[in-house]
Amino acid sequence: MFGRRAAFRTYETPDHIEALVWYGEFRSQEESKLATELSLKEHKVTGTEQVKDQNGHVIGDRIIAAPKEEKKAFMVIRTHGPNYWITQSTSLAVAMQADGLIEPPIPLPAFAEYPPSCDRSVELLSEQLRLFKEEQKRVQRVRGMVAIVISAGGDVVDAKVMSASRPSEESEAHLSSAEAVDVLLSQARSMKFQSRPGCGDFGYDLTF
Repeated sequence: MFGRRAAFRTYETPDHIEALVWYGEFRSQEESKLATELSLKEHKVTGTEQVKDQNGHVIGDRIIAAPKEEKKAFMVIRTHGPNYWITQSTSLAVAMQADGLIEPPIPLPAFAEYPPSCDRSVELLSEQLRLFKEEQKRVQRVRGMVAIVISAGGDVVDAKVMSASRPSEESEAHLSSAEAVDVLLSQARSMKFQSRPGCGDFGYDLTF
């Protein structure tokens, strides 16, 4: 998994050949290059090409690679600005077919338009996050993980509870699962991070 956040989707042909597609967004041009090198470590590049839209404009790049070992997956890497898709399948034809289903998003700002400090988002927020957690330990004992999105201004603009567990202490054991989720959401949404002028939104997973 590379970048601010990542997800994956699987496809399967009628004859049960699968393709796995990882997709996400890189933080920087440097991360894009490093991720590509790591992904291709056990592959041999067999082709590179530019991806064009219906008007013939270049909108990205595609790298096709074959595995160095038998019975391993072929790989197709597509980039579109900071966006990426990594498709893997034991069949090159299926990998290319899955890649062909991708519809590039609306063009995003180029990497260079973000200040260099944007690549240090975790460093900029780590100390404030530690202090916040220390304070919360004295207030609530609900445990869980919350995925948040932090704006350039330092506000939490989105929050989703990934997991939550009720406290075992008798004084708070009466909390229902829904109430435990509400506690985590309230804590996450009340956080205020250091601003990062000129940067895009930043995804981060919090563990309470």
